[in-house]
Amino acid sequence: MNQGVRSRETGSLILAAAVSFVLYLTSIGSLFFTLPLLLLDRRCRKRTTDTACVAALVLILGRNIFLFKDALNQSLTWTFISVSMFMPLSLILSAIVWVNKDDCRSVFERIIYSVLPSLILFVLIEAWLAFNPDVLQTLVEAYSSTISSMLSLIFTADEAVTAYMALVLLFALASLAVPLVVANHIGIAFIYEACTHPENEAFERKIRTFRVPEWFVYPFLALWAFVLVCCFVAVPFWISVPVISLALCTMLIYFLQGFAIIMARLRQRGSHMTAFKAAGWLLLILIIVQVVNIILALGITLTGVLENWIKLRKPEEFSNEDYS
Repeated sequence: MNQGVRSRETGSLILAAAVSFVLYLTSIGSLFFTLPLLLLDRRCRKRTTDTACVAALVLILGRNIFLFKDALNQSLTWTFISVSMFMPLSLILSAIVWVNKDDCRSVFERIIYSVLPSLILFVLIEAWLAFNPDVLQTLVEAYSSTISSMLSLIFTADEAVTAYMALVLLFALASLAVPLVVANHIGIAFIYEACTHPENEAFERKIRTFRVPEWFVYPFLALWAFVLVCCFVAVPFWISVPVISLALCTMLIYFLQGFAIIMARLRQRGSHMTAFKAAGWLLLILIIVQVVNIILALGITLTGVLENWIKLRKPEEFSNEDYS
């Protein structure tokens, strides 16, 4: 590689890492901070993209350490830093895997590989907290206190009620951590692929023909059956939280299949709306229209699940992806 190309890649690496870090510092931009890192893959080698991801991660870690610089001599401080790094670390690792697994046999397989880092990190953190109950209790108290303070600003209620609501919200946030990371990564990966394949019929067909292997319905049903049991039987948090998280992740996967079915049906009816536009309108509806958005999301997910028994797309609409 000549010196000019190498210098250009180095400049692109620094720019992508810097833009990613700046986006992470903003409220809305933090949802898209891995997008500049993924876009770098279209212009540079995978090694350069991986290095940019690591550089962005180092910047984010450095910023979090700086925020706790006055208490770094306390072991609990590093626990808070580790918890705060879960989302950025998971998303950056997912981006690295997505870039390097472009040779997967199917989109489903590529998604599963790319979300594995989030699942592994979550299990490691949860296992560590389960074996360190004192640390867990301190974390719960600290986050519950923060949530209680925020709730007290919204409405006035008895202190015991506020504390209970804070615990419920904390449990919900813990259960949603992995699904939110998975949803964020899938959304960014979709934006990245759509932006780099504008008006590309091969890409549109890949969206319409996305499907989930038939065996995936069994873990989906088993996980949601266990979630139903958790509603009536007291289950330890270290079991209930990961089960609920995995159940929600399986819903996300079937939501994607439901969206693919909708796109296939639209094409059968003669529509030429791109997947990117359709996803944009769908997201707008899910954000703006309250109550209906939940029903719509569940309906799309159920559509994806039903294709295990009812063929909702023509045979030629299925891809040739190999699941053997």
